Amino acid sequence: MTEQPRISVVIPVKNEAVGMAACLDGILAQTVAVAEIVVIDSGSTDGTQDIVRRYPKARLIEIPPTDDNHGDTRSLGVSESSGDFVLFTVGDARPVDDRWIARMLAGFIDDDVAAVGGIQVVAHDRRNNPLEWFRPASEPTRTIHRFGSAEAFDAADAASRQDACVIDDVTSMYRRSFLRQVPFRRAVYGEDMLICVDALRAGHALVREPAAQVYHYHLQNYRTTLQRTVAVCIMRRELFGTTPPAQVAHPFREAVRLLREPSLSFRERLHWWRNQRECFRGVVDGIAIFEEAAAQGAEGLAALSQEYLGAPPIPVKPGQVDAA
Repeated sequence: MTEQPRISVVIPVKNEAVGMAACLDGILAQTVAVAEIVVIDSGSTDGTQDIVRRYPKARLIEIPPTDDNHGDTRSLGVSESSGDFVLFTVGDARPVDDRWIARMLAGFIDDDVAAVGGIQVVAHDRRNNPLEWFRPASEPTRTIHRFGSAEAFDAADAASRQDACVIDDVTSMYRRSFLRQVPFRRAVYGEDMLICVDALRAGHALVREPAAQVYHYHLQNYRTTLQRTVAVCIMRRELFGTTPPAQVAHPFREAVRLLREPSLSFRERLHWWRNQRECFRGVVDGIAIFEEAAAQGAEGLAALSQEYLGAPPIPVKPGQVDAA
């Protein structure tokens, strides 16, 4: 009988008291037991640390906020853990069911698979935007992406290279042996997109396993949508030579969808339509800002990168005002 591999979980957090217990409870309720949970806190002030300390299997590491970035903090978690596989998530995510880890682990179908990525879904909760509620249209299908070499990756068309970068560190699992060879780059944003490129160019494969799902939701408004749109445009131009299309549907089309949701009151429909209108404006303005900088050439894009990738887009936390 093959011995089950050791699974370490690494969770970077800051001010996640609202969801931290549900995240840890969901991990500990999995059909595959984890060996350890390493929580790296970068200056929480809401009691997150006290919640983590209640869990014997969780180990809390505290770092100064100035030392935190998406790449280095995850590398610290790898160095502080010991599992054969390292599972990453965040403090405000929770598994959809008790087979999340099992499905992630099953995605390592070949020896060259460096990492498996699941998907984020939005729970049918009235506090979440109903336009984003998870409504599966078909059975989830596992996909594997590989190019075999840096030369083959670089020669592929931009869309294929972009589509192959399937890892999302809200729900991802890596081989430790891979992370020893190809560590995370220092990055304040998009560390998972960067390590996808590095893995594929090094000849490894990546798997997307959409059956491995976590509930995760951030309320978006004009500011956060604009910041995220610009940041993603910059990264995709730098890595693939592409830019994303607008990812928020036109608010008038979404108004029809809201009218068809019987569980919502008129007040709720109006609230979410206004929110969608602001997000749509954020996407349109974000793309315009990017295109204006791109028209100025390398100097314009460098200045834009400094402004928008110098710090990650900050999501709206529970209790914050949804301001434009």
